[in-house]
Amino acid sequence: MDIARHLRSLIQSFFVVSLLLGCSQTKIAEETSEFLKYEDKTNKFTISYPKDWTIDTMQKNATVLFNSPKESEQDVYTENITVKAFALPAEAISPMENYKDGMIETIKKQTPGIEVLNTSNLTINELPAIQILLKEKRDNVDLSHQMTVVFKGKTGYVIGFTCLEGDLDKYSTTTDKIINSFNIIN
Repeated sequence: MDIARHLRSLIQSFFVVSLLLGCSQTKIAEETSEFLKYEDKTNKFTISYPKDWTIDTMQKNATVLFNSPKESEQDVYTENITVKAFALPAEAISPMENYKDGMIETIKKQTPGIEVLNTSNLTINELPAIQILLKEKRDNVDLSHQMTVVFKGKTGYVIGFTCLEGDLDKYSTTTDKIINSFNIIN
């Protein structure tokens, strides 16, 4: 299936970006009071992010990357959210649940040792989405990944977050706000 091949490329890109960028040992505030809106007219989406985070649109394997600020000079990594838009060879018309097993199979093939912790179906601005929580050990560091996938027509989007294992809850308020702000524009 052509969609499965594109998903493989997308998932591989997500893990390459998270490998290069790592995740932070900083502690960001759970509640960020002010968010800014990022708009990508080419890929037809908007997403909001905390105003103290930086934007990087020069990453090869991500459409946009949002980096949290370092709390001190001792911080080696920063938390980040990546958004990757990709074209599908055919319109995605099946329910999101139908794509889940293929996505998980691709993730496991591309990242040996990764463990799927949970999957859930969600709705983001009236669009069906699937979220996959994962963990892995990379370079002797235990990491957690939260990957949210949304399809609309012939376009797919992956919103990814990577952090130290056990820190997903610590950042959940901020990441939920970012993910739920995602909107596809015409």
